[in-house]
Amino acid sequence: MKLGRRALLAAFVASPARADGPLRDLARRATIYLTPPYAMYRRRHRDVVERGEKLNRLVRQLSAEAGLLTARAWLDLSGEPLFLSLPRMEGRFYSAVLLDPFTRAVAQVSRRTAGDTPPPYMIVGPAWRGDKPGEVAPIRASAPSLWLRFHIAVTDDEADIDVARSLQARTLLESPDQRNERRILEMRELMRFRTTAPWEPVADWPQPRPAERFDLFDRGLAMLAGCTLPEADRQMFDMLAPLRLRPGRRFDARAFSAAQRQAIAAGMSDADAEIRDEGQRAAAGSMLQRAWIATTALGAPTDAERP
Repeated sequence: MKLGRRALLAAFVASPARADGPLRDLARRATIYLTPPYAMYRRRHRDVVERGEKLNRLVRQLSAEAGLLTARAWLDLSGEPLFLSLPRMEGRFYSAVLLDPFTRAVAQVSRRTAGDTPPPYMIVGPAWRGDKPGEVAPIRASAPSLWLRFHIAVTDDEADIDVARSLQARTLLESPDQRNERRILEMRELMRFRTTAPWEPVADWPQPRPAERFDLFDRGLAMLAGCTLPEADRQMFDMLAPLRLRPGRRFDARAFSAAQRQAIAAGMSDADAEIRDEGQRAAAGSMLQRAWIATTALGAPTDAERP
């Protein structure tokens, strides 16, 4: 009699003698894979919850660094779309990059890709099924949570920095209502009467707890909630099935014996060391290199935070 796939997985997880070795390796792989979304979750929590930055609002840096004037925003696309409008850039370098939970570029708007006068863009999440206005260029994201990074090149001349600040101020990130009201005012037409308050996303994310060993699984999986994963990522979760990891769900440590939990924790520590020692030299674009870049750029738990 043949056992079903679920029965095989249950038997695999339930047997410490058979599972501890494979579980350690699977935990190592899972940790490398989930490190970028975990780092993104921690950065998003720091910016929005701890620092009070508003979702879907550009935070503009008025001082130039390394020849760039920067702005950023955390986008919540779980509800309505957002519109990104840039002014004419007058021959100046600019770049707006949308990063997904794995720090991969969903889209990039730059002088190379959009020219000196970029069109308005409509950014929609994976669940959006509406229609776009005819004059906008669509950007469909595979994740409901994105990080927008915007840069404008400047020189050391103060007058040039003032021009760049003006361009930055005219770069707009708007909800559909905000965009409609601005266009009505610009055309000097009577603005419609609003009967309901505008929708505004509210940050409701548990605080990351890096001192808890399995927090990386919990927060990394939370960052992937609502994402449309490509085939390679779906295959990854199939391979990690003995760990019972699913996007948007918490890791259930109680489903494993004490010996198995120790094996999983050991595999996660193996991954920490591999990311730290080998990530920089890993193949470009590999999961290991992405994990190293995420922890380097976004911040990894300190030694004091690790269990």
